Amino acid sequence: MSNIIDISSRITNQQPMIRVTDDLVVTVNNRKSTILNMQLMIKEAEKKAKKAGDEYDELAFMDKVLSMLIGQKSLDSINEMDLPLPEYKIIYSAIMASATGQSLEEVEKDQRFQQ
Repeated sequence: MSNIIDISSRITNQQPMIRVTDDLVVTVNNRKSTILNMQLMIKEAEKKAKKAGDEYDELAFMDKVLSMLIGQKSLDSINEMDLPLPEYKIIYSAIMASATGQSLEEVEKDQRFQQ
């Protein structure tokens, strides 16, 4: 008789949510297809910048990634807040953490080491 490992209770198929403000809660699209597309976009942007000898526009890049993960309407709501850059980066890090299944601290630590 074969051994069956039951993971059905661990599969919820629910998307994570981030509370940005009391009035703004965004749903993070952490589906495999979205993350694969995001990773492909990241590689292409790095390759393009390296080939041209330029640096990529970090804020425009962050906006593209966020648009993929939370949708343009939610991104517009965040951008309308006109936050200071460090706070915008916290939102970005929290969304990336939710999308990849990491903690916020892990993502922030990885970002510090990349700089």
